Amino acid sequence: MILEVSGLTKWWHRLRGIDVRIALDNTSIGIVNNGISSQISINDVEQISIHKGLLSSDLVIMASETKPLIFKGYRSNQLNEFKNNFIQALLAFVASSEKWKAFEKSLENRKNKDVYLSSYEWQPLAQLHQLVTRFLDLGINPELLKTDTQRAVFKQAQTLSKNDVSELGRELHNQNVVPVLVDKYKGFFDTVEKLPLTEKQRIACVTNDDHNLVIAGAGTGKTSTLVGKAGFLIEAGIAKPKNILMLAFGNKAAAEMNERIQERIPDVASDIRASTFHALGNDIVANTFGYKKSVTAFAEQPHLFSKFIDSTIEKIAEENSDYKALLVHYFSSLGTPAKSELDFQSIDDYHEFLSSCRLITLKGEWVKSVGELRIANFLTLNGISYEYEAHYKFDTRSISRRQYQPDFYLPEAELYIEYLGLNENNETAPFVDQDRYLEDLAWKRELHKSKGTKMAELYSYQLMQGSLSKCLAEVLEENEIALKPMPLNDIFEQLRKENETQWSGFIELLQRFLGLFKEGNFSIEYLKQSLNPALYDIERTNAFLNIFQPIFEGYQKQLKDTDCVDFSDMIALAVDIVEEGNFHHSYTHILVDEFQDISGGRVKLLKAILASSTNIRLFAVGDDWQSIYRFNGADIALFTEFNQAFSPSTAIPLDKTFRFNNKIHNVSSQFVMANPGQIKKDIVTHSQVDVPALRLVDIKQAVENSSLSIREQKLCAYQQSLIRSLNTFNKSGQQKDKKHTVLIIGRYKQENMQMLKGFKINKGQFPYLDINYVTAHASKGLEADFVVVLGVESGSFPSSKENDELIDLVLPHKESYLYAEERRLFYVALTRAKHFIYILFDSDQGSPFLVEINKYGNKLIDNKLASSFAKWHCPSCDSGTLKAIQTKHNRVFYKCSLAPACDATLKACKHCNSPMHVDTKGFRYCIGCGEIEIGCVRCGIGTMVARLENDPNRETFYGCNRFRRGATDSCGENIKVEAFERRYKEAKVQLSKMH
Repeated sequence: MILEVSGLTKWWHRLRGIDVRIALDNTSIGIVNNGISSQISINDVEQISIHKGLLSSDLVIMASETKPLIFKGYRSNQLNEFKNNFIQALLAFVASSEKWKAFEKSLENRKNKDVYLSSYEWQPLAQLHQLVTRFLDLGINPELLKTDTQRAVFKQAQTLSKNDVSELGRELHNQNVVPVLVDKYKGFFDTVEKLPLTEKQRIACVTNDDHNLVIAGAGTGKTSTLVGKAGFLIEAGIAKPKNILMLAFGNKAAAEMNERIQERIPDVASDIRASTFHALGNDIVANTFGYKKSVTAFAEQPHLFSKFIDSTIEKIAEENSDYKALLVHYFSSLGTPAKSELDFQSIDDYHEFLSSCRLITLKGEWVKSVGELRIANFLTLNGISYEYEAHYKFDTRSISRRQYQPDFYLPEAELYIEYLGLNENNETAPFVDQDRYLEDLAWKRELHKSKGTKMAELYSYQLMQGSLSKCLAEVLEENEIALKPMPLNDIFEQLRKENETQWSGFIELLQRFLGLFKEGNFSIEYLKQSLNPALYDIERTNAFLNIFQPIFEGYQKQLKDTDCVDFSDMIALAVDIVEEGNFHHSYTHILVDEFQDISGGRVKLLKAILASSTNIRLFAVGDDWQSIYRFNGADIALFTEFNQAFSPSTAIPLDKTFRFNNKIHNVSSQFVMANPGQIKKDIVTHSQVDVPALRLVDIKQAVENSSLSIREQKLCAYQQSLIRSLNTFNKSGQQKDKKHTVLIIGRYKQENMQMLKGFKINKGQFPYLDINYVTAHASKGLEADFVVVLGVESGSFPSSKENDELIDLVLPHKESYLYAEERRLFYVALTRAKHFIYILFDSDQGSPFLVEINKYGNKLIDNKLASSFAKWHCPSCDSGTLKAIQTKHNRVFYKCSLAPACDATLKACKHCNSPMHVDTKGFRYCIGCGEIEIGCVRCGIGTMVARLENDPNRETFYGCNRFRRGATDSCGENIKVEAFERRYKEAKVQLSKMH
């Protein structure tokens, strides 16, 4: 039907050049307005109204997501005919029997109180309500509908409100369904596992939303819940075994799940097989290509992969001198990010960064900062001899200063270079005492001026601006030091052969980057475009990516030529196949274990399968408190922000653990929840005890006076403390006539735990124990009666070794909370124990984790064998702790644990070997025993000691201990007893004020 305007309006349109035409067919309304055509689907029209005027009538069309369309100047009888024709077209359009059957079924499901409805199943209700509303707005009487079913459905739908059919209405319906299903299948839930499932496990099993997240805790029965879910789906007739896909992250976990299914639901075990993501991907690829592709040898033998990368680099470098020059530039100048202390707000963050850097020069020296590293390597590459931190040519030692050691000395020009931690405004990092730093700088400048020596200054801000090398070259030119650059080929060979360890580290970096690059399905272009100058060293990152790209292309060509895949390909190729619609399956439910370990690549595969058919449900189980695999690409945000990735969703917490007692739970949960980014959980324990279940043991308690070095004493003390702990567990087993399991947990592999060097467990000594050593990561999924956690010390646990920022480029976003993943790893270690935990540590290097848990009080922590933590704080930075260092001459001094971020060093007390703090008033005092030493004011180095105190015929006096008759550096300072006692008294008063 075509609408025509009335005669007067037609004349007016001609006069003004207006052309408006409206046509109605069976599916749409076509509109031409001054040559511009548009179409409105009948299904989108919400209301048609006619407004009568004196001479003509107006047509108003309301359509979804558009403004009202008003057309003037029509005859009312024509508009009424248009509206009636539209209604008939609409009735014909919605007359599909399948659609009304779906409406009818959705109404039946809503009445059914034991059917949990997904959003897909609920959707027809919302569509029906929308249709009824439109019919009523259009004035359509239900009697106009063509069948009894349509009229009956319409009338039922009229009783529903908008809230009834909303998402909230679906949630309320499902909330009522859950207890009905739990009660209906009580017998099944009582027997599906050895122990009856808990209330929350049953709720998790019957909850059947589009996407379901079961938030578990250690020992709360994740596997039991997964087995219960699979069994319930079959028992309730919701799914057949072939409709259920079960996924785990490793072969061992998949095998354990299959064993559990075989044991608990044997009738369907042959038809349900848990698989890993890689195995699933490999099967999808094999079904598409008609055969299983071989897995590259590089995946199983990393050394072959390293050789491939090394030979590829060598080949490209020989063929392309620009590539060789880029390699040399990167390796010598860009091997570490261009960051200084000015980039950080706290010394802890700066120390964490430095711990991730390889601060070793081309000459094999360890330096303290990235700036110093680049200066040293620039000098080496340009043939300039230098000495790092050589003693200044004049003696500067005093009571308050040690011998001055400038950063660099260039003997050829007798030039000293200081690399200063200052910005353009002469400001230090926030955690540095700026007044003291500038005071020291003024002292250095005055010293060089007074002694007639030359000092050049370079600054941290020059490193950050990328101008450090240029500024260094200018300094050399000003001092007439000629650059003698080494030939490119010579440098390249030296880098590979004389710096073999560093070169191997670079190869390992490329190898790891390649794996994560493929796992995340990144592109070089994407990474370059996403670089944030505030987070990354742009020059370094671009150089690395330019080095990496031809290696990656060579690797991909190698896989293609050999018709092989790697583990990343198994998932990436499978994603492509599924998204292209070439994967045919019968899955309606996907069950995933350990979802906190999910990576971006695996999520893409999950989403592709979920989108491959209608109404596929996801059931994910995991524990964000045990997310410890970011280094492998796991993204904890996919768990903690589950609803953003999978919506709509329902989260179900498991609230009861059967593994450990309440005391272990209280300590471990309080500790892990200190990070506000973790999901808060209220978990109760099956086992209850009244006494602490965690004992802190300072191995210093076992140190005995001996001629052994500090390192050897510590090793012996650790092993003795460990044996004592095992003896305690063995006695418990003997008393109960029961063999106990014990896990010894360390942060690293056993061969890398120094305290276990040469240690072997004599099983005959502990007949009632089954003892195993595991790393904290490997302990996940294990449990034992007792646990001993070793080496919980600063820099070790939590580990201060961070990823190179290049690796962070292809990893999920890093959490802002300090040591977030290390905190979760410590939680994992603690929660392996059923009954009791021993934590062994050296209080001289006590971990901040132990300082924290010790504050929980003696109702949770037994610290009788650990009187102190992090015994001595660094007086310079106040953040680090002082670590004892023993020289080859068996002398002890102390160094800050945050070195090289903090370069504080202190001498050791001659009485107790504790650190000696230097006071500006001219005395030293022992932090340990309180011993006071009065310093010599003449030489500023020595200590005043009593002379002639055992000679009754001569008066006692105090002289400098650096007095050596005839020696050129002898000090002859001496004072009377009264003067010494006065200074000693002043020192004691000063100390009392400080404390």
